Amino acid sequence: MGDIIVKLKYALSLTTAFCLTIVPQALMAQTVPNLGNYQDLNGNFRIGIQATNAINGFSLSRSFEQDTIDEIIDFLDPTEIALVIGQLNAQSAEISQVFDLRGATALAGYQQNGTTLSISFVSPSGDLVSLDDGTSCSFTFQGITRQDAFNQFDTILDDGNNATARQVYSCLGRSFTRFSPIDPLAGNPNSLQASLARSALDLTSSDSLIEEGTNTYGDPWIIGAAATTGSAGRFDYQRVDARVQRGFRVFAGNRALLKFDLPVSYSNIKGAASYTAQVGLGVEVPLIDTKWSIEPRVSYGVVYSDNAGSVGHILQGSVVSRYVVQGLGRGRLVIGNMVAYSSTLATPGDYNLNPDIKNWVFRNGLAYELPLKGGVGGRSSSLRASYAHTLFAGDKLFNRSFHEATISFGLRGREESVRAARDLIRFNLNTVQANGYQSYTAGIGFRF
Repeated sequence: MGDIIVKLKYALSLTTAFCLTIVPQALMAQTVPNLGNYQDLNGNFRIGIQATNAINGFSLSRSFEQDTIDEIIDFLDPTEIALVIGQLNAQSAEISQVFDLRGATALAGYQQNGTTLSISFVSPSGDLVSLDDGTSCSFTFQGITRQDAFNQFDTILDDGNNATARQVYSCLGRSFTRFSPIDPLAGNPNSLQASLARSALDLTSSDSLIEEGTNTYGDPWIIGAAATTGSAGRFDYQRVDARVQRGFRVFAGNRALLKFDLPVSYSNIKGAASYTAQVGLGVEVPLIDTKWSIEPRVSYGVVYSDNAGSVGHILQGSVVSRYVVQGLGRGRLVIGNMVAYSSTLATPGDYNLNPDIKNWVFRNGLAYELPLKGGVGGRSSSLRASYAHTLFAGDKLFNRSFHEATISFGLRGREESVRAARDLIRFNLNTVQANGYQSYTAGIGFRF
């Protein structure tokens, strides 16, 4: 985790050096300026810089892009700035810079002949970001020289116990979840936060206790894998998921089912890789046999992305209700409802990168499963369609809701087998749609 902290620190200090300038107030009073036409670039990290010097009539506007956070350090301090605009201008010019950090925006820079480094985190419209306690996400560092001001900032961010450093990290994390459509931790349908909600109420397969009926053959293992391609604004991404589930009937004479769930994923967004892992533990309790059940569940997930600059973890508690309506044509309808509460947690170690995001989550959906006439190789089959809507209430997020639709084809055991009532193999096609976001997934699952 040390490497990611250093890279975040450098990214922020870069933001400092150019990005967020108390940019003479003209810039702060308007929308985010398109310095160097940086908005025409497509990298995960985009930088626009403008330098003007009344002393020698110098003027320069340029933009840069980077797909990972690693080399943003090239733009950090006045020594590096001098390589772009020269030593005289690096020490005396008015320097304004915009940093688009995979959707989060920061402004930084120095006033003409000034030695104060100013940094601010802003919304896409230019409004200043603030934390829940009212703390403004605007920072200044006064030095004898510009290099001294930058060194102060650099030193402060090295100290995870420093109050200013904690505020800077919180502002960065909060900006990611509010304004980034592809933040790995929270705020969008591809995030860990959304994955925890989807795992808690998954209507894509008939793995619930009340759908199994009485034709069971023990406590099954379920494994699955899926590949996803998606886009969110300028960001295209690919994702691979794997999942292991197991049910245990731990109470003698009671059909309650203890469920263990372990989803993991890998995502790649223009070369920036991120990894997530979750663990969920729930107990599904039938209230009306084969018709209605509830499932309280606790889930925990962690995400890590070195070159995307993200690390964090989330705890979620949820209660799910499933109700089955039989006899609708030849099929059955499953109604699913969930309420959950999720919270990001403090990051262990010297650097707390917790954006302190807390949300109530409401997920509701329907699934209709239809047995198909005729078998495949002596096996019965079924077609299942499902839809779910997920809504987040509480702290602001980039996407507060999303829609999910799935159609799947399942193969069951041979007619004479006790497993004939259960899907042994299921093929899924899935799409998730949200404002400015879409994804398409193909997957397969096995039960044994």
